[in-house]
Amino acid sequence: MNFTWNTPKMSDAADAYLDWFDHVYQPGTDGAYGYEITFVKIKPTGSPASFANTLSWLADKADNATASSDFLMDNVERERLSALLTSPPSGDDAPDLFLHRNRSDKDFAAKYEMEFDVIANGAARPTNPLSPKPTTPMPAPIVAIVDDAIGYLNARFCSDATGTRKTRLNRIWLQTEDELVAEGSLLAMQNGQQIDADAIDALLSKGSALDESAQYGAINDALFGSRISSIWHGITAGAGSELASTHGSHVADIAAGADPANATDPLLSCPMLAVQLPPQAVEDTSGSKLQPYVVRAIRWIIEQADALIVDGVHRPLIVNLSLGVLAGSKDGTSLIERQIAAEVIRREARAGMPMRVVFAFGNDNLTRQTGYMELKPDAPQDVTLRVQPEDYTPSFVELRGDEPQDLRLEIDCLGAAPLALASIPAGKSVSLVGSNGQGVARVYSMASTPLDGGSETKAFYVVAIAPTASFEGGKPIAPCGSWKITLGTQTKAQNVRIEVQRDDRPLGFQALARQAYLDDAALWDWTEPKKEPYTPRANGPVTSRGTHSAWLSETMPEQIYSAGAMLEDTGFAAPYSATGAPYVRKEPSLSAVGDSSWTLRGVMASGTLSGTTAVLSGTSVAAPQITRELAILFSSNPDIGPWNTAAQNANHEMDWLKNLPWSFEPAVQTDQLGPVTISSKVGIRPRMDQAH
Repeated sequence: MNFTWNTPKMSDAADAYLDWFDHVYQPGTDGAYGYEITFVKIKPTGSPASFANTLSWLADKADNATASSDFLMDNVERERLSALLTSPPSGDDAPDLFLHRNRSDKDFAAKYEMEFDVIANGAARPTNPLSPKPTTPMPAPIVAIVDDAIGYLNARFCSDATGTRKTRLNRIWLQTEDELVAEGSLLAMQNGQQIDADAIDALLSKGSALDESAQYGAINDALFGSRISSIWHGITAGAGSELASTHGSHVADIAAGADPANATDPLLSCPMLAVQLPPQAVEDTSGSKLQPYVVRAIRWIIEQADALIVDGVHRPLIVNLSLGVLAGSKDGTSLIERQIAAEVIRREARAGMPMRVVFAFGNDNLTRQTGYMELKPDAPQDVTLRVQPEDYTPSFVELRGDEPQDLRLEIDCLGAAPLALASIPAGKSVSLVGSNGQGVARVYSMASTPLDGGSETKAFYVVAIAPTASFEGGKPIAPCGSWKITLGTQTKAQNVRIEVQRDDRPLGFQALARQAYLDDAALWDWTEPKKEPYTPRANGPVTSRGTHSAWLSETMPEQIYSAGAMLEDTGFAAPYSATGAPYVRKEPSLSAVGDSSWTLRGVMASGTLSGTTAVLSGTSVAAPQITRELAILFSSNPDIGPWNTAAQNANHEMDWLKNLPWSFEPAVQTDQLGPVTISSKVGIRPRMDQAH
């Protein structure tokens, strides 16, 4: 088939990933796919103007929504709205809420500009206020997990002080894809199911008669049935908790699991909260569906944590997020970075207790998905993108330059005349169209957008490529093989980041994607490895620098940690552990064990069912070790909290981590390990085969 690049056309896509998914999979506008999640900041209205007036108006709109309504609210956000109606904010403390906007309404923001602002990239970060120090001891902290399938009946998440097993999980939210529900002519959104401690304890009271696997199967069938994902065609949208080993169960055990009979384990006094993300969102490791679900999960966790007051005193809160994506702004302007930073600072100010979020730094050091070019005027450089055969999911590449308006782009692929080297005006797109009229690739020139609180995002390009195989006839199919990407600058020298978005399958999901990657002749020239503070980039454009998660930037507040992975026997970075870069984020906050050695891989923790074990590697298992150590620290009633400055707290915490039984400051590879490498591994089960 012959392909042709068309001329630039205006594009109204606010999210290139979602727009391309719509084009490739054509899910239609039936049910929930007729709506798009939208984040808004409430404005005061009425006379006199107040937030209460707007919130009451919003509640009326949500409760009386029909098929012709401009927006709906899901059940969790409606509960949040009810809480705001009970205690309306005052002053300048404008609340924010998620709405489900009718996608047929193209003028949504302008239509409701009197009632709210659309803030797609989250709310501005508030200042770090100092709170008074409590006069009573700090209660044991809450440990929360946001991940995929979590074995919430597992004995490692229980206590057994009275001889009867009781769950430490105060509540878990089993998220699903948002689902449209109707009651007569009224419509609303529904998301998943929440299970509280009483319901879990009722199941645990069955003792040996409890069939954990059957219970997970029953609730998964009720939540997902045999529905097929409208985006990932051919995938049954069931949850992974029916698998023997799940990422979420393993991470939760490392972060807060304990032997229920071991009364000396400090984690037994720590309540737990958990959110199991929708299977479809976790399947989509490109992150196009993931961010809103994660932000909603964090907000829900904070609300649940605020209810767990001990003698009038809030508990500290530590949230583990062993998730991430590779490509992104990496400058603090994404929704997940901005909103989580805002939520943490708000919670500390309101509760007067510390809150921490721990991220995995990333595992893509060796995947050849990151490039870097130092461009000079009229001296283009190129790199090859290898798009693989039998890839059932789209591929994406982000191109981010210092001077995006001057960045020129050329693409040459099999069966098409090249897209000539030129700049594409912001807000337009160029498509590669086959002889049948279908677009098989598209270059989006994403314009800068204003941010809440001032400033704006930077413009950038997204190259979107259709799958190279499909389960269904009639869908766009792109040619596999080499796609040469040439970049140039016309008037100003500039540096450009090239990032292939990760879209391979995570643990437990069908391997329908084959990861596209970057290639260059310089990669095949052997160079001697060097142990330097920053790993030198290759002679060509492909580099391991800046391979960390796009949800982590240099601007993140001290309350947010990121964890790299190390080899326990040598103290060196695990080969897959992402490398920082001085032009985005220099290094992780610190590191923990990801593998015992080069040959003895992984960290031992629980499988899905009680009494089972599994071994997993990566920064995903390093992060919950940091979470666990922070929980142990906060359980000791330290002088850490928002009554100190954030920098003072960070220094206290890092000093404590440095004094753990197994801890050192690395002299090399700081771009992969961070300033401190720790692992006391208190309460984590040792590998029986650790003989080194």
